[in-house]
Amino acid sequence: MAVLRNVNPTHAGHVPAPDAATASSGAGTEEPPEAFPQAVAGRWPLLDRRMLLNTVGVFGLTVADTILTFPSRPAHTAAASDPSAPGKALNTARKQVMATLGPPLRGHTDRVYAVAFRPGGGVLASGSADQTVRFWDLADPLHPKPIGSPVSGHSDTVYSVVFDPKGNVLADASADQKVRLLNVADPAKPALLSRPVTGHTDAVFSVAFSPSGELLAGGSGDRSLRLWKIIDPAHPELVGKPAFGHTDAVLSVAFSHDESVMGSGGSDHAVRLWNVADPPAPIGRPLPGHTDRVYSVTFSPNGRLLASGSGDHTIRLWKVTDPAQPVRLGTATGHGDAVNTVAFSPDGRILASGSSDHTIRLWRVTESAGPAPIGRPLTGHHGAVYSVAFSPNGKLLVSGSADQTIRLWRFTH
Repeated sequence: MAVLRNVNPTHAGHVPAPDAATASSGAGTEEPPEAFPQAVAGRWPLLDRRMLLNTVGVFGLTVADTILTFPSRPAHTAAASDPSAPGKALNTARKQVMATLGPPLRGHTDRVYAVAFRPGGGVLASGSADQTVRFWDLADPLHPKPIGSPVSGHSDTVYSVVFDPKGNVLADASADQKVRLLNVADPAKPALLSRPVTGHTDAVFSVAFSPSGELLAGGSGDRSLRLWKIIDPAHPELVGKPAFGHTDAVLSVAFSHDESVMGSGGSDHAVRLWNVADPPAPIGRPLPGHTDRVYSVTFSPNGRLLASGSGDHTIRLWKVTDPAQPVRLGTATGHGDAVNTVAFSPDGRILASGSSDHTIRLWRVTESAGPAPIGRPLTGHHGAVYSVAFSPNGKLLVSGSADQTIRLWRFTH
């Protein structure tokens, strides 16, 4: 195992394993599901534990631990079966538009929270609750293989991994409050570019590079967004003061294509837009609608659309050509549990979503209507799906799951 030097992580406590719905059956020849713990549904169980402990107090520790390890209730019936569901047509399509590409990638020994393609394709990065980052060679997607040894150094769950636009730098974020910058010009020999980037005072759930690669944004359990200048990755600079606006943990951050606007989602059920400034300034009021934590936000490649996925089982789509006056285009229903991750295809026409119901769904998106379902849900994972990402050419989709595996998918139609 490759251990990076010059790392002085702070232990933030073990994050219990999350998962919820009963496993969906995989298609074709499939390995039997691995046994893994069940706990409170949702992407960030650390927050569930804190909420319970705050509720029951010191004397309720035993009760809280019992609740956290008790199997979750079955997922609700998918709302897509209701033809009157707003903003979305009834999904009657029976085509399987994507299929798994070979067996799952195995190597992580705990939940896989993050996956990211390197610009240009060919290399995949993944982050896990096993506290490591791994790299994978996908030059031949039919025969993927690990690159080098797992990169250790964090003392807690790695929640987010992201490449800079040139693909030479990887940022990762952890529950240990640290953000690292790695030189990955040769992913077989990743090396720390600097000391861990500090500033946040709680778990860092999400990081995002600006399209120019000169800024890095972070969202944290300390309820703030922070920016760092990465003009010289060996000497990252904290930009001004933290930005506050969310009333609870910031779970997801994203930049628009021209990096003038950021989006964020939080445990306060809110989606917010921000001017990229020092410090970032909120644009208007939070975007309304979600009734549970917002686990994921993402801009379309042209920056005109913003999608959000939530613990309320829905996806919301917004037109944000005028960030001061966002227009809600519709709500996608169909998942039977929390929507943990959303990602646009490179052409911006398809949105992928991953859920604690163990499935991935595809949606057709336009600038004039709500998301419309494409084909059947993708099944194969035996645990919550925490992260999805399209390859740079749009031909592949990758997913990371609580079942400790990574899956590759390709279009069949």
